[in-house]
Amino acid sequence: MAFSRTALVQPQVASRLEADLASGLPQALLFAGPAYSGRMSAAIETALTLTGEDDQWERLGTSRLVIISDRDSQLRLKAAEGILSRSRNQAAMDNLVHETRILLSSCHEALWTASDKDLFNAADELGSLFYELPDMEDGKAVDAFIKDYDAALGRFLSKKRKGAGFTIDQVRAVQAFLQQGAGQVKCVILEGIEDVTTGAMNSVLKLLEEPPEGAYIILVSKNRTRILPTVLSRVRPYDFHPIEEARQEELLMRRFAASGYNSIEDFIQASSGLDMAKLDAFAEEFVHSLLVRHEPQSAAEMTTLCTFLDSFSSYEVFLRRVMAIVEDGMRGGHVAPREARRCLSIVSSACDEASRFNQNKRTMLDRISRGLVKT
Repeated sequence: MAFSRTALVQPQVASRLEADLASGLPQALLFAGPAYSGRMSAAIETALTLTGEDDQWERLGTSRLVIISDRDSQLRLKAAEGILSRSRNQAAMDNLVHETRILLSSCHEALWTASDKDLFNAADELGSLFYELPDMEDGKAVDAFIKDYDAALGRFLSKKRKGAGFTIDQVRAVQAFLQQGAGQVKCVILEGIEDVTTGAMNSVLKLLEEPPEGAYIILVSKNRTRILPTVLSRVRPYDFHPIEEARQEELLMRRFAASGYNSIEDFIQASSGLDMAKLDAFAEEFVHSLLVRHEPQSAAEMTTLCTFLDSFSSYEVFLRRVMAIVEDGMRGGHVAPREARRCLSIVSSACDEASRFNQNKRTMLDRISRGLVKT
């Protein structure tokens, strides 16, 4: 089966992709669904299938694919590093290489600009660690690799643009990349289109209207309702649903011999070193302060919270937990339905606006606090 990896998590999507491939895939696709539903993996598998480079899954060693991703890279890569530190096997190393290559693809040579020189230099430093990987039987060599990787990753992330989504300039660079070598199959994966500016989304629209021959554009989104209708009309959508819990447990056991986790997301968070008990405590206090005491957190409390969340870039994880606490409170009768809906609406709106306008994360939390405190 051409889409064997996708079939493990989204069998219906895999079957449809295989049928569509046989009849001729359109040049513009949309993979939409929640986080940790296999959207990016399916997009990469589709791209490598189209370019005939299926053997490049782990290393993504292809010049014919560009990925611009807005995923929670810091959390995922810290998790991959933690898994390697614990497991010390080839599967864990392959996972680290694959996840890192997704991040580094945003520094594809086609996207180079002089203003990003420091970022691209840091990307070269991080990527060079994969030229000669350590013998997994040599504990000291693995330890040295992990130490070097952690330092290089930190330097890269410090140079990486903090804004959400991709920019107009990146879309223009992507268009130039696709036009080179007309007729040669090339693919671009753009993640987080719902978070980009209107200008960037319009640039994508122009790209979709007349894609070069042999070019495939795959959009990855967690919220298709925020995508312009004109963009939606030019792509073939594939819907990704949350992966069943039993299937997630099976995948974790098969790939990482990991058990005792309710979801892949839980496993990633635990493996990253993020203190989930502490995050839950912060989320509980945040909700209690706003919905029970009806007063915003103090400046000192907000600083402590943001310092913790900055350490793993875990604002999205935190706010998902806040929303889950509110929903649980509503189901348990502790929060009035109307108040719960108001809270969820304010949190969701603040998150969307923060992403769309590249807003400071603390500003986002302050806005949520002001919106929820009753006057």
